[in-house]
Amino acid sequence: MALNSQGFDFDKATAELVPLRDFIDFVNAQVGVYMDCLSSFRGNTVRIERQVARVNRPRPGMKDGHPVMIMESFEDPSQPDAIHHRIIAASDFLKANRDGGFSHRQICWSIIVFMFAYWDEEIRPQIAKIREIEPNDLKVDTLGDLRILRKSIVHNKGILTQADHAKLKELGDLVQPEKRIALSHDDMQKLFARIKKAIAVLLLEKTKGFPGAPDLSEIASVAIQNAGPPYGDD
Repeated sequence: MALNSQGFDFDKATAELVPLRDFIDFVNAQVGVYMDCLSSFRGNTVRIERQVARVNRPRPGMKDGHPVMIMESFEDPSQPDAIHHRIIAASDFLKANRDGGFSHRQICWSIIVFMFAYWDEEIRPQIAKIREIEPNDLKVDTLGDLRILRKSIVHNKGILTQADHAKLKELGDLVQPEKRIALSHDDMQKLFARIKKAIAVLLLEKTKGFPGAPDLSEIASVAIQNAGPPYGDD
C-alpha cells in the first residue's frame, strides 16, 4: 500500500482507473450508437418524404382518398425472396422516426437502461471491492438518477411519477413529473456529459486540495488513458 502524507492510497486510486476507464469507453460507445441511430432515422425520413411527395394526391399522406402505405424489408423488395417485416402508413412512419418520435425515444430508453445496468452490475461492484466497501455504499448522484429513470422506463411505461421526480438530484431538469420520459437530442447530450463528469468527480474526489489537482466544477468530460483495447473492440 502506497500512502502519501495525506493518507491518499495511490495503489487503490490506480486500480480504480481500469473499471472507470471501461465505463467511460462504454458511455462513449453509447454516444456513437445514439448518433448513428439519429443519422439513420433522418435518412429514412428524408427518403420516405421524397417518395410520399411523388405519389401524394391531393393532400399529404393521401392518394385517391387512401393513406399512402410503405413496406419495410430486409432485402430488395423487387426480389421474389424479399422478407417484408411490416407495412405502415407513411405518415405514421415519419411520425415515429422524427426527432423525439417513438424510435428516438426507444433508443434513448434503451441507452439509459443499458448504461445503468453496466454501472450497477459490473463497474460499481469492482470499485466497491477496491475501496473495501459494499456496492450500495458507493453512491454517485447522477448514476442514482439513472436508476430512477430506469425504474420508470421498465416498470411504469416510461412515466416518471411526481414522487420519483422529486428524488432526482442531477437530472431533474431533463424530465418532467407525471409525464413520459422523452429526451430531446440536446437532453441526451447533457445526459452523456453529466454521466462522464460524475465519473471524473468519482475519480478525483480524493485529490481535492492536492497541488495541481483539477477544479471539478470545470470538468466537462473525461478520458482515461490505459493499455488495452477500448470497450466493444474485438
